[in-house]
Amino acid sequence: MALLPTCGRLYAFYNIKWVYCLSLVVFEIGSVVSALAPNSMALIIGRAVSGLGAAGLVSGTTTILAYCVALQKQAKLSPVILGMYSIGSAVGPLVGGAITDSKVLTWRFIFWMNLPFGAVGLVLVCISLRKPPPAVKGDLPWTQKIRQLDIPGAILLLGATSCLNLALQWGGIVYLWSNANVFGCLIGFGLLSITFLYLQFRGKENATIPLHIFRSRTVSASCGFMMLVQVAIVLHSYYWPIYFQSVRNTNARDSGINLLPVIVSNSLGTVFAGWIASKSGHYVPLMWIGPPILATGGGLYQLIRANSPRGQWIGFQILSGAGYGICSQMPILAVQVVLSKADIPTGLVMIMFFQMLGGALAPSVGQNIFTDGLLRNLNEMQGIDGAAVVAAGGTEFREIVPPELMNAVVDAFNSALKNVFWVALAAPALAWIVGWAMEWRKLSDAKSATTQTRATEVDEEKEK
Repeated sequence: MALLPTCGRLYAFYNIKWVYCLSLVVFEIGSVVSALAPNSMALIIGRAVSGLGAAGLVSGTTTILAYCVALQKQAKLSPVILGMYSIGSAVGPLVGGAITDSKVLTWRFIFWMNLPFGAVGLVLVCISLRKPPPAVKGDLPWTQKIRQLDIPGAILLLGATSCLNLALQWGGIVYLWSNANVFGCLIGFGLLSITFLYLQFRGKENATIPLHIFRSRTVSASCGFMMLVQVAIVLHSYYWPIYFQSVRNTNARDSGINLLPVIVSNSLGTVFAGWIASKSGHYVPLMWIGPPILATGGGLYQLIRANSPRGQWIGFQILSGAGYGICSQMPILAVQVVLSKADIPTGLVMIMFFQMLGGALAPSVGQNIFTDGLLRNLNEMQGIDGAAVVAAGGTEFREIVPPELMNAVVDAFNSALKNVFWVALAAPALAWIVGWAMEWRKLSDAKSATTQTRATEVDEEKEK
């Protein structure tokens, strides 16, 4: 997440085909390190290497699409890409769980599996991008390219996001909020963020994130919108399986299968919204329609009980998935309408950055709320060691809880989950409010918007 802006800028400076291929190779190297890891530290390092490659892949996918496909057609093709992501999100945990449970394959085979898929992807990219369009800033001298990558800024951003996530995970659970570990991380996040913003302001075009793109209220609103809806959908994806395992005593494989209504409705909603946007040229109304549907899915969880019928929770999941699918791709289209061609890669990367930021914050915030609520509920029961139940996890707690108290503990889990789903209601509700800050533009306005933006840039250069 933290390296997305830096990796995204590579596509503005160098051949997009080879940057993408190199990112894929780095991702695969990380997979090999993970597969061969002799200990946890080596596994963590392998995942970090893969994360670096993934930053290039995520930013490259949208950038290549923006470079090679007309904006009107992107509204149809973006849902295909997002649909593949949704399918992978559904199939990946199921296949990964089956492989991990296998005594023959073991968890290491999960990382070996990446190699043939990566090889196929590498061949496809090489074939399909025989003559990639030139990089928009490819004529800059290499020294200026290095400066504009802003390595110090990337390091500060990495430190700031790490401090924030650690503070949100530890606060109130592992340590008190007043503990030096938590408070120190929050102070570190603040100081590193301020220093990062100062470098961006001083660096102007050499900064990791050129702040001038946020002068457009569409860009600023799109980033905030994407972060908020991502918080909601990640909470759904993360905590519905916990409901199935802890409350309904479902195994890990079946809990993944039970999440399919979210995945399928998300994919269908994405395709439908893309078709509407490509036909009408309007994307802003979809940013007003999707969040309330997504919020409704989160709010209706308050009706869920341990014995709720299948049709009830399937319906709630369908609402959540469809709501997210309707609106999630619209910020990607919006920034391309209002930004110049040179700024589009940066704008797209910022959308991806805030999307991943929401995805990173959601489990940290959700876990804090869930664990805090669960401990409060359990500590009110006689004969229950709340800390031991939490440590046992969402399925193993049944081995240490007396049968006569089992229903009460299950209700405690469900009650704590309801606290989390209030956040899944509030986040898209805020996104709906943010969506009203969007400029009313159409996909067909992209050319005029680009011309206007370039004229503004020329005026700014004259003033300098």
